[in-house]
Amino acid sequence: MITICKSSVFSYPKIINKTNEDSILSPKKLGDGFIFAIADGVGSYEGACEASSLTIQYLNSLISFEYTEGSILFAELKENLKRITNINEKYRNAATTLTLAYVRSDSITIAHIGDCRLYALVDNRLKCLTKDHTQHQKFLDEKIYTKKELRKLDGGNIITSAISEKFLRSYDFFEIPINELISSDGKLSFFLMSDGAHHHWEERPRFSNNTMNNVLRFSNSLNNRILNKGLVDDTSFIGVDFKIND
Repeated sequence: MITICKSSVFSYPKIINKTNEDSILSPKKLGDGFIFAIADGVGSYEGACEASSLTIQYLNSLISFEYTEGSILFAELKENLKRITNINEKYRNAATTLTLAYVRSDSITIAHIGDCRLYALVDNRLKCLTKDHTQHQKFLDEKIYTKKELRKLDGGNIITSAISEKFLRSYDFFEIPINELISSDGKLSFFLMSDGAHHHWEERPRFSNNTMNNVLRFSNSLNNRILNKGLVDDTSFIGVDFKIND
């Protein structure tokens, strides 16, 4: 049996009084596990906010999570986005990223497309479980540039894959056994961030041990860092601590 001990969520737009194109699904019970997700509307197209919102609404409406293949889930999400032209015909090119986690007592299922990042806390360090679908990541995978060289290049936020009514490019769907992610003290913690949040985390990926071990302190410290440094994009964060009972 798995239960939530603590969770913390924040989400706000890059510019006050402007639309936040991120949409979030806070951790909620679903079947024998818990689901949470962030969708980040692709801002280069009209309807980005609506695309991310419709995607999260669909996930929130699920009464179970029985997906064993990503093709089924992402096909449903793509089909769901066809509703967007009912809102406005101009939104037919709208697209969104999505990173979803479904956590059970024995495994975590991850569905991922785009550039949000899911981390697990393992022995006081965050381990990134997802890989960005961006131009910079493609350069790294193909060994065209090193990480040091990429810091000098523009285009890090260019998305190479997203969910759209018109297309569905490459996505990731996989499962990880929980015993690979539990810390030595028995803690099971996950942190999900949109690019506006992990941009600031990755600049200095460390807090004190006391902060790293408390999702509420972590959330508060990251939030303060983001606000002090200045928002670079719409920014969303979900942090959650789980307890597994025998």
